[in-house]
Amino acid sequence: MSVAFRIRCCLCRNNISLAGDVIALDGEWQRRYPDMHGTLACERCVVTYGWKSCTTTTGAFVDGHIAAPEDVVDVDFFGHLLERGTHRALVIRHPHSGLLQGAESYLRWLADRKDTLPDVAATLREALQEWDSARRGCVTAELAAS
Repeated sequence: MSVAFRIRCCLCRNNISLAGDVIALDGEWQRRYPDMHGTLACERCVVTYGWKSCTTTTGAFVDGHIAAPEDVVDVDFFGHLLERGTHRALVIRHPHSGLLQGAESYLRWLADRKDTLPDVAATLREALQEWDSARRGCVTAELAAS
C-alpha cells in the first residue's frame, strides 16, 4: 500500500488540493520569486503570481531573464510552466522539490519498493542521499555553533 503525503505549494505554502493538479515551475519563476520553497505549485498561485510579459517595452527580455525551454514560446508566465500532473507523478519527476515540499516518506517508500523501475529508484535514491547529506550538514553546523 502506498504512503500518503501532501504537497505544500512552493509559493503560498498551503497544501495543494488532492483534487487538483500540481504545476512544476522553471528557473524564471525562481528568479522572480526567490522565496519559493521548491518548484511545485498550485494552480491558484500560478494564475495569481503569473506575469504578462517577459519583455520590456522595447521588446528585449527583462534583465536577468531565464529563457524558457527551446520548444516553448517565451512571452509570459505560461512559457515557464514545465509540466502539469498528479502529485505522485510530479514528485517523482522533481524529487528535490518533492522532498522540500512534503513527500519525503512517499519518496523513501517508492525508492525501496521492489517493483519500482530501476532507473526511477536510482534517481530517487540519489535525491534522498543528497537530502540526507544536506540535513546532516545542517545538524553538524548547528552543533558546532552551540
